[in-house]
Amino acid sequence: MDADLHQGQLFLPNEDFTRLPRKAIALWRIELAITAALLTSVIAAMLGVLMPWWLDWDRHLALLAALVPLQASWMWFRLKARWRFTGYRLADDEALVRHGLLERSLETFPYGRVQLVEVSSGFWARRLGLAHVAVSIGVREHAEIGPVSTQEAARLRSELTELTRQKAVEL
Repeated sequence: MDADLHQGQLFLPNEDFTRLPRKAIALWRIELAITAALLTSVIAAMLGVLMPWWLDWDRHLALLAALVPLQASWMWFRLKARWRFTGYRLADDEALVRHGLLERSLETFPYGRVQLVEVSSGFWARRLGLAHVAVSIGVREHAEIGPVSTQEAARLRSELTELTRQKAVEL
């Protein structure tokens, strides 16, 4: 794998990486909305219990409780840009997984080191026909591809398993 691939493709969206399906944006938005609603409720409840109302801190409470939805709404519109820079590529000797918007990362893992390929799908992902493919290459090292369609997840699992068997025999 040449250095240009690792350096240049980390920052620019291009055709060499397979993009996630557009349903991934919907899944991320559902997860973001649920998280924001739960955090707002917890913060409002905690501040309501901890702050005495007789000190006239109700405006501060409302402001603090509103910060989470404001942050979530800002993140809501950034998810499409995040999607543009998220993808994967199965090369000859290794797989590459790229993700991130502001802080981008490129994970590579050689097929010969893969120990486990796992497909999982949460409640909302199943409703959208999506799944995640987790690839473990050690006790603490893993990469996640997804969310992808359930058919693509099954194909990736089969292909990664087969490539792992081939490369393990070569080693």
